Amino acid sequence: MEPELLRYLKILVKTAVGVLALVGIYLLFTYIFPIIGDVLGSLPVYFMPFILALLLALLIEPAISFMETRMRLKRGPATLLSMLLVLGSLSMILVLLVSRLIRELASIYKTLSMRSGDISQVIADILKQVDVFYRRLQLPPEVEASVQENLFRLLSYLENVINSVVTALIDVASSLPGYFIFLLIALVATYFIACGRPEIRDWFLRWLPESWEGKTRTVARDLVGAFLGWVKAMLILTSVTAILTIVGLSMLRVNYALTIGLLTGLLDILPILGPGTLMIPWAIISFITGNTGIAVGILVLYMVIVTVRYILEPRVLGDNIGLHPLVTLIALYVGLRAAGVVGIILGPALVVVFLACQRAGVFDKWSWKRVD
Repeated sequence: MEPELLRYLKILVKTAVGVLALVGIYLLFTYIFPIIGDVLGSLPVYFMPFILALLLALLIEPAISFMETRMRLKRGPATLLSMLLVLGSLSMILVLLVSRLIRELASIYKTLSMRSGDISQVIADILKQVDVFYRRLQLPPEVEASVQENLFRLLSYLENVINSVVTALIDVASSLPGYFIFLLIALVATYFIACGRPEIRDWFLRWLPESWEGKTRTVARDLVGAFLGWVKAMLILTSVTAILTIVGLSMLRVNYALTIGLLTGLLDILPILGPGTLMIPWAIISFITGNTGIAVGILVLYMVIVTVRYILEPRVLGDNIGLHPLVTLIALYVGLRAAGVVGIILGPALVVVFLACQRAGVFDKWSWKRVD
């Protein structure tokens, strides 16, 4: 074969291989990865009791280790006793908080029922003021029609929200037997995972190459420590928000401060919502209804909570997951800008994974300075 023809054939083969590779990558991202994503996305639903059991086992592991070393108990009895003490204490605290919450919610419902006439009158007065203001504007007919259409949409949306909440409550009540089975399986799995932790760890390590064992142990230890530190940090930040809210509302002499404080703390866990979901509409309604003092107090309280949260978050997260506060702040900001709300968690998590791999020597071939 002539050299020139051979050269063109080689170029043609390389081009064909490149085109096929591009087509393969396109098919992979277009068809295969979405299927894999759907499968992986459905796995947590089926394995959720065991995921919860793994988290609970990690939570009680320090207590088990303490009983094994200090009290000389075998791992089985130490696991059972740790579950009774740790999970029992948490359950008791949760029951006390929920019972108090239910009492205050019942009191709120009773108060709202008794004052339904006053509430209706306040709403009517607000609508009347809005109507007077709206008529003074003397808007063009098409703008007026658009405003009315949007108001009807808002009312329809609120109606749908109320119906959704009622439906959700009915679904929760009808699913109580399923929740009981879920909790029972999770508790039993917690015992088996915590009790058999050494055997499970050894079984997993046997599937890895021998050269990976030390690095895998180091990375796993750092990641578990960082996860537990993150949970601790979230509990601290949420508790600070709840306590500030309870104290602030008590100073404003607002009823049901405990219930509202706990609800605000729960909202603080959700970055999309946050305390502003409750406090800003509350302040606006209070201002419209003439409670200017309450409105100003709630806005000041909200600003205090946000300020304290942003000051504490880098420090608390950094101290508990092993990152410098400046690194934590950079990871939070870059994660937020790159991936939105998910990036607030993903940013610090990626930094922790990177540092854990570096401590384990995964990047030794680049001759970087080890992080101790």
